[in-house]
Amino acid sequence: MKTQFSALAIIALAAAAVPAQPIRGEGASSPPSLPRDGGVSAEALPVKNIVLFTGGVGHFLREGRVDGSGKLELQFGLKDVSDLLKSLVIRDFDGGKIRGVTYASRDPLERTLKSFSLDLSGSPGLPDILGQARGETVEVEAERRHTGKILAVESRPSGEGEGEKLFLTVLSATPGDEGIRSIPFDGIRSLRFTRGKLNDELEAALGIIADMRNTDRKSVWIDYQGTGSRRLQAGYVLETPVWKTSYRLVIDPSGRHLLQGWAVVENATDEDWNGVRLDLVSGAPVSFAMDLYQPLYNPRPFVPYAVRGNLQSRTHDEGLAGIAAPAEAAPAPAPSARFLNREAAALSKAMAAREEDQAFYADSAPAAAEAEAVGEFFRYTIGEPVSLPRRRSGMIPILNETIPGERVSIYNPEVHGRHPMNGLRLTNSSSLSLMAGPVTVFEEGIYAGDARIDDLRPGAKRLVSFSLDLDTEVMRLDRSLPELITRLSLRKGVLQITKTLRRETAYTLINRGDKSRAILVEHPASPDWKLAEPASFQERTEDLYRFAVATPAGRDKTTELRVAEERVVESAAALSSMGADTVLFYASQKGISGKVREALNGLAKKQAELAEIVRQKKQAETRIAAIHREQERIRGNMAGLDRASALYQRYVSTLGEQETALTALTGELDGLQVREMEKKKEIDDFLGGLEAF
Repeated sequence: MKTQFSALAIIALAAAAVPAQPIRGEGASSPPSLPRDGGVSAEALPVKNIVLFTGGVGHFLREGRVDGSGKLELQFGLKDVSDLLKSLVIRDFDGGKIRGVTYASRDPLERTLKSFSLDLSGSPGLPDILGQARGETVEVEAERRHTGKILAVESRPSGEGEGEKLFLTVLSATPGDEGIRSIPFDGIRSLRFTRGKLNDELEAALGIIADMRNTDRKSVWIDYQGTGSRRLQAGYVLETPVWKTSYRLVIDPSGRHLLQGWAVVENATDEDWNGVRLDLVSGAPVSFAMDLYQPLYNPRPFVPYAVRGNLQSRTHDEGLAGIAAPAEAAPAPAPSARFLNREAAALSKAMAAREEDQAFYADSAPAAAEAEAVGEFFRYTIGEPVSLPRRRSGMIPILNETIPGERVSIYNPEVHGRHPMNGLRLTNSSSLSLMAGPVTVFEEGIYAGDARIDDLRPGAKRLVSFSLDLDTEVMRLDRSLPELITRLSLRKGVLQITKTLRRETAYTLINRGDKSRAILVEHPASPDWKLAEPASFQERTEDLYRFAVATPAGRDKTTELRVAEERVVESAAALSSMGADTVLFYASQKGISGKVREALNGLAKKQAELAEIVRQKKQAETRIAAIHREQERIRGNMAGLDRASALYQRYVSTLGEQETALTALTGELDGLQVREMEKKKEIDDFLGGLEAF
């Protein structure tokens, strides 16, 4: 029966006699492995300060004390490693130095295992591993101890009808047992390589397999160097849940309302926050993710090595005397010692500059829950240390103050077409910048509704609306007025027309409550329309006006607000394409200058004269056409008559009269055509020199 052995079995046998230690490969053939023991745990460098951003990232600052030189292990989730590699900053104070950071590679496991002297990829069995190690010296404990070099792993018939049996063949060096020896696999109790290097590699391969199996957590090792006890800091940016704010507003009849603010914070890490200093920053820093953990390989083209071919033997003819060949160029001088020293000094200076430590965030102001502006951001500093277990969320109070607020109803037809909303105009009289969030409103001890606010700086005012005002009704009526021509100008045959469009909206407000109310009417504002009535407004936003309307109490009392807007539109039209009636229409408009009116009336007169000539011309053309039709009819009738008949003679007389009339009409038509051309030229000349404002 064939005996099977796994790779892990041989690793366990080999590692039994050799302590675990970092791999140091020969040359560069073996990759380094992370240390598996002897390091300092993360407890030596706890989280001290956390800055959470509304952009979905957080800056974590760890700080602790280390002694001498060593390695400190931190563990992170797989998805966080790239952010760590992008943002990690480490400072070793009091003369210490950071030598580097190591972490488990994300190279495919098979590729990594193939880099070792013994390839453990593909889960090879013991025979396969020993086959790779041919020539290595092993110590084997079987029926007796054997020491020798591996020759082969082979199978032979067992001779007992149970198939084949595996044997390890070695060139024995055991005193008194020299020569080739075959050892049955099923009799091997232990086996180890005598070369410590090979045992180290097997131990490292086993560690990498274990690391690769842990797909959720990855270890990062900080290698520090120095003497004595020192302070060590490590800061980095990771993806975090967005911190949020929510508010509670208790309305008071005195106009001083209690506003309470809470920050909702989530610890999504796998580490407890114990007494950390917490800062909450509102802003939008540019932040992006980049996969720096995945190894990248840039494929290169394969170029065969150029081998120069052997030269062929040849004979040479006798040459003639000629010009001597130019002297061979002298080789470039080697760099002088002074040059090399200068380069070395420059390199040393550059390396020293790179080793300078970078500063972290400035310390937060030590105060209880206060805010400060940081450029375009604002930051809440939680004065008391915060403790929050892993994978838990919490609420932290950031505001508890009374602020002034004026009671007001807010009508916006896009929100509700009939009733306004109950609301308040709040003033942020606190010293804190309030971040946008929901507001739960309470009045007279009960829930009154929900509202929302945008970011609110100290001293700024903001409207909040939280419920429907059923005591007040608003009726809205829109209408558009006819356009009004306010200005005309003439220039080289083009009429410039300025029109004013006007639209009006009437709001009728009825207050059925027992108290007078101030109502803010929000009217949509368009960039192309200018407010004409009323003359002013209380507030203006990007897309609406707000008009304050005081409404007295009483069912039979109405208050009206009329909002009128105007828009100026300019257009141009060619006068040559207008008829006289259209020109007279523009000439009759009020508000135009006398010069323009006179010019338009003169043009209309000339156009009327041209129209009369055209009418007479068409009339003459119509009469000529009628005579031609009559002549055709008469000639058709004459074709069947006797030339001596009275009717034939009468037709001849009629044709003669028609020819006389045709001659007169043709002359008249020619004259009308000449007059038409002259009148058109007269109008064109008139338009070309026309300029009036």
